[in-house]
Amino acid sequence: MGFRRVIEDVQVNKKLGKILPIKAFKLGPTQFQAEVERLRADGRMPSLPDLLDVIAETRAEFAPKILAARRGKKKA
Repeated sequence: MGFRRVIEDVQVNKKLGKILPIKAFKLGPTQFQAEVERLRADGRMPSLPDLLDVIAETRAEFAPKILAARRGKKKA
């Protein structure tokens, strides 16, 4: 249940990321800890294995695209 909500939040953040500057999504340590506590209080904090699975999936999806974009910049 909480894991699905986090995924929905990520999808919303992706949409907002197209509108807002990237600085809006950078959190300092204090802000990050506050967000973690808020997610725990709401019962939306995913388990560590679930979170690591999502991170691995995201890296697998975007790492090749990022590397290809970097290679493209070096050629230009």
